[in-house]
Amino acid sequence: MDDLEGVEGISDFDSAEFLNTKESIAAYLSFAAQSGDPEHFKAALKTAARAEKMANIAAEAGITREGAYKSLKPGTKTQMATIMGILDALGMALAVIPKEAARDNSYALAA
Repeated sequence: MDDLEGVEGISDFDSAEFLNTKESIAAYLSFAAQSGDPEHFKAALKTAARAEKMANIAAEAGITREGAYKSLKPGTKTQMATIMGILDALGMALAVIPKEAARDNSYALAA
């Protein structure tokens, strides 16, 4: 937005501001996971952690705030244990479903 000379009062969109329930975070992360792109999922996980205060999430995951940001930085080879720790700190669980069901959203998890 640097090229919009004279435009004032417009701030950058931050989806973290809208992730204010466990359900919204779960939906956001599920949608990102369905993309099949690890970088997209890491970016979504970072946004979700920021929504819940990165320092708190990192501490609960057993890593530093800086370590969390570094692990979720684009291009990094994030360890599965780190991803699982952040998901757990967010109150989320990882579930695996058939690809076909993910494509058409027809798979319902049993409660």
